[in-house]
Amino acid sequence: MDKKLIKPKELKFVNSLKNKPIIIWGARMTGLGLLRFSKKHNLKLVGYVDGDPSLTDKMIGEHQIKLPSEIKNLKKEYPEAVVVVAAALKEDEIITSIKKMGIEEKNIINYSEFSECFFTIDIVGQCSLKCPSCAQSLAEIKNPMGTMKLEDFKKVIAKIKNEVDLVTHVALYSWGEPLLHKDLHLIIDHLHKEGIAAAVSSHLSIPSESQIQNLIKAAPEYLKISTSGFYPDAYNSTHTGGNVNLVKSNMYKIKYLMERYNSKIYVDVNYHLYKNNVGEDLEMMEKLCDELGFGLSTTYPVVFPVERCMDYLEGKKNGKDLSELSKLLLVNIDEGLEITKNYRNQPCRYLTNQININWDRSVPLCCVTFDRQKNSSIISKDFLKESLKSLDEKKRDHSLCSKCTKLGIPPYQLGVNLKGWDEKAKENSEIFAKKLR
Repeated sequence: MDKKLIKPKELKFVNSLKNKPIIIWGARMTGLGLLRFSKKHNLKLVGYVDGDPSLTDKMIGEHQIKLPSEIKNLKKEYPEAVVVVAAALKEDEIITSIKKMGIEEKNIINYSEFSECFFTIDIVGQCSLKCPSCAQSLAEIKNPMGTMKLEDFKKVIAKIKNEVDLVTHVALYSWGEPLLHKDLHLIIDHLHKEGIAAAVSSHLSIPSESQIQNLIKAAPEYLKISTSGFYPDAYNSTHTGGNVNLVKSNMYKIKYLMERYNSKIYVDVNYHLYKNNVGEDLEMMEKLCDELGFGLSTTYPVVFPVERCMDYLEGKKNGKDLSELSKLLLVNIDEGLEITKNYRNQPCRYLTNQININWDRSVPLCCVTFDRQKNSSIISKDFLKESLKSLDEKKRDHSLCSKCTKLGIPPYQLGVNLKGWDEKAKENSEIFAKKLR
């Protein structure tokens, strides 16, 4: 690639990696983006490590994900190797642990020092499900609905590449369902043409076989499947409006199509933990994921969006809209806020490291605001007409941020202090307590 076409930070990043074996710590989207980046620049990627045991031995391209302890063995095999930290959280802790392995600081590279921000483009402004913890379930919020035009998407990517030195990946989802977009495969193709990796998240309760086939042929680097049960009784209460049997059928279809088209996709089944799905449902989903070779990650659902949390905490609603949801949550909103109260002084990652763009090119304050009319959460009506510097200034001066931070919502919605969440979930569910033993 012509060095004249590479921007300064990207060139600096490439030069720090050139002619060296590369070990990537972080097998989620940032790490996945570096796979395409390494091919683009003819870099020598030799392995992936990640501390999440759910990822161990899964494949990213031709590379099997290993635990971080494997770095020592990789360094023996590749003495000149550098370790690239490609994790969104706990970077300082990761770097400290790498140094304890005897790796010199000059051989540790922090990706975030070269990347200005991450981009999320919500290419679809609607969803076909009404999950109780999700903003899309709130009938009183009347946001405009639609899909981003392919030509608009290309213009957005061109502007991003013009303004930012290093872009390795883009997420194509936030509140919407990407598989409702008829041109999703063309959008992924365009990202790949631009040397950018693609991330897609879907509830997968999609009846269109051709849409799924087009998706797998396009081969996004990351495909997250959001689900919350194996059997209809549990699933229907938390992925309301979906069909779990259709989801499972589509999972088999995806596996078949990946093999047919030799599509290298990391499939992550993101299982939402509720009181009614942590027994046999979870065990059966684990077995299905093992059978298909898909990853299985679990998460504690929280109350979204920010506006809903603020109404509850400021007493503007009587709480009835949370009463049914609270019966399902393993950790309710008050318990979650208590668990995360000691982390309120940390910078809000929703604000500091990402730009979110809606289907109509408008820009929300962050990815967890939703109500367009309330609190003026839209900071720009058109991403194409606003500089990143201007967007950053509008974010940092926004009144909603100070109120949200004061109420302790960011660490709660981020789910920090996982140990505390696990302990509270065990208290609230005997079945889950047995699962974690």
